[in-house]
Amino acid sequence: MSMSISRAGRSLWLPAIVIMTLFAPPAWAQQAAGEAEGAGRLTRQQEDKPVHMCPGCLAPIFTQEGKGSITPYGRIELDGIYSNRNTNPLDPAQFNGYATAAGSNSNNTSTLNPRYSVFGIRADRTDGQHSLTGVVEADFYGDKDVASSITPRLRLAYARYTYEKMSLTVGQDWTAVMALHPDLIDFSIMGYGGNLWQRIPQITVRYQFTENLEGLLTVMRFERGLYAISGQRQVRPQATPKVAQGDAPPPNNSNDAFSDPIQHPYYGTRFAYSKDGMLLAVSAAYRYYRSAPAPGLSPSNSGGPGFGSGGFTSGRDINSYLVGGEVVIPLTAVLKFSGELAYGQALGQEFFRFGQDLNLTTGKPIRTLMGWGQLSWAASRKYTFLAGAGMDNPLDQDVRGSTANVDTQYKSNYRTYLTAIHPIWSDFYIGLEWQHLWTTWAVGTGSQHYQGDTYNIAFWYNF
Repeated sequence: MSMSISRAGRSLWLPAIVIMTLFAPPAWAQQAAGEAEGAGRLTRQQEDKPVHMCPGCLAPIFTQEGKGSITPYGRIELDGIYSNRNTNPLDPAQFNGYATAAGSNSNNTSTLNPRYSVFGIRADRTDGQHSLTGVVEADFYGDKDVASSITPRLRLAYARYTYEKMSLTVGQDWTAVMALHPDLIDFSIMGYGGNLWQRIPQITVRYQFTENLEGLLTVMRFERGLYAISGQRQVRPQATPKVAQGDAPPPNNSNDAFSDPIQHPYYGTRFAYSKDGMLLAVSAAYRYYRSAPAPGLSPSNSGGPGFGSGGFTSGRDINSYLVGGEVVIPLTAVLKFSGELAYGQALGQEFFRFGQDLNLTTGKPIRTLMGWGQLSWAASRKYTFLAGAGMDNPLDQDVRGSTANVDTQYKSNYRTYLTAIHPIWSDFYIGLEWQHLWTTWAVGTGSQHYQGDTYNIAFWYNF
């Protein structure tokens, strides 16, 4: 549906869009903005003179720079979940949380969850040579569900400029490295089960070398520091100022706390070759930072990097890195295999592995091998079937003796799943999914090994 907007109408409409964008609270469905083909469309007219977005803006927008459109899109979804070991986000305070791994609690539980409904707006502009795309998207996992008062959460907020073979993306988008994802219904998209993903603020430059070969460079950073997630703080000693004889000494500021120990973003690259439905890609990423003391542990008073009786001190050099590959292979016209395999060290929240980066007793980074594989069978226009498995397998010696919570840090986590998807009519779907998890925990003596099953029925409407 298209309609024109007068200059007078624009003065009310544009500020409303700005207010919705600026005041959306920060913080999957795998539906990208471009998939919402059935959405309504507003086509903006060209103007002879520039108009200002808001009072005090430094630069006007020039609507004569190419033709533009605005497309609202979204998804309405309800998930019915049954679990025999609390293996899914039954606590509304969590998005998915550590409960993706089978825990020690064996209670049978169920829930109906509408919070993964999504609303977004996409803006496109082009003059035939240059093109500009902007996306703002939110779901409803922003806060705890208090009397159904569910707060929106920012999922995507990026602008992408494309000129000839180059594109520049700035803002919050899906991770540019290890960009392939499985197609199961579960919210976490195999998080903690071998898939590396996140929606993360970034600056990414892509270049199309040939029709089939693309390369990119990215700088990305999770929008919250470790303190906001786990209570860790960076501690740096301060020099004691001189005081005159007889004056009282100044307060001891030797434990001046910085709320974020991470000093560098991730630097990453990816090269992908695609042709006739086949994909081969390799990725690498790296970050250096200085570690912070573990929450609740007393660091040593030695004044430098090392280990105390209560825990490790701040100031330990951490080199976090990732290398991995992705593959999609069409086996027949209706059957394909897709998967990833990666190895890395100190990989945390930037790859949806909260609390899995460091051993909080020794302070050492945790090395891990991760991967997943999936068979997708498009049996007919009415039915699609998926079968897959994934693993996240840290080195036992790296996690041994960890002081993390018993249901937080694991030595290994494996998952298998079977999924069936059926379109009821048009863009209205129903999906059924079964998942089985095996988890061995890092904490405690003896073998803490548990298994759990989750069953999910989902209804969703893409518009």
